[in-house]
Amino acid sequence: MDEHTTQGDSGWVNTFVFIAGFLLGAGSAILLTPETGTHVRNRLARGAKTAQDEFSDMASQTKEAVHAWSEEARKTMKQAATRVNSAVDATKHAVKTDSFDG
Repeated sequence: MDEHTTQGDSGWVNTFVFIAGFLLGAGSAILLTPETGTHVRNRLARGAKTAQDEFSDMASQTKEAVHAWSEEARKTMKQAATRVNSAVDATKHAVKTDSFDG
């Protein structure tokens, strides 16, 4: 395994450990808070709704970006096909002209 791959793996492990520690700490703080269960559940529900809204917005933006990219790719491919066809036609014309000159 090369050094770059090893560093990438280590980065993922460190990120995972950080996220797991964060979630464990947040969960412990929520469970050990001196608030009523109803209040904690309401806070968790609001947080979950906020996260759901954010993920929904991100998904919508990603979908729009992919659509725009695919439209741009389609236009680029169409332009490339037109250029290739023009080059083929020019080559055919040049070959015909050379055969009459020769």
